[in-house]
Amino acid sequence: MKPKKSKEIIPVVAKELDISEQMVSDVTSFYWQEIRKSLSSLKHSRIHITNLGDFTIKHWKLDDKIDKLEKFKENFRQKGLQEIVTRFRTDETLFDLKAIKVLMDEEKQRKDFIKLHKTKSNESKREHNKDMEEQGPDSGGSS
Repeated sequence: MKPKKSKEIIPVVAKELDISEQMVSDVTSFYWQEIRKSLSSLKHSRIHITNLGDFTIKHWKLDDKIDKLEKFKENFRQKGLQEIVTRFRTDETLFDLKAIKVLMDEEKQRKDFIKLHKTKSNESKREHNKDMEEQGPDSGGSS
């Protein structure tokens, strides 16, 4: 199957929905602009895009980026540079990275709790089954 470009799809969709091509183009552009913002911002640790899948932040890349920015910030201070814009962007990014790390840690704790609860629940079911009497042959059958 050959992928189609938006300029090939927009006229077809506009005709099918009986709206202007400009409207379809604007909606499409807005949708993908919001997708790009969601992917580049650090507000969510997982983003689902229908028909494309889930995009997640890798915890090891997050830790590496936090370390790099903290080292950059420290070097920035040592050199005595006081460029406010760069410091503000670094601080803002570092804050966002740490916030998303907290969210990811909370999600991991929630998953671990569920996993532990399921394990305990399964163990209690197994212990319950061990107390049951062994089954004998079926006396009602034709043997």
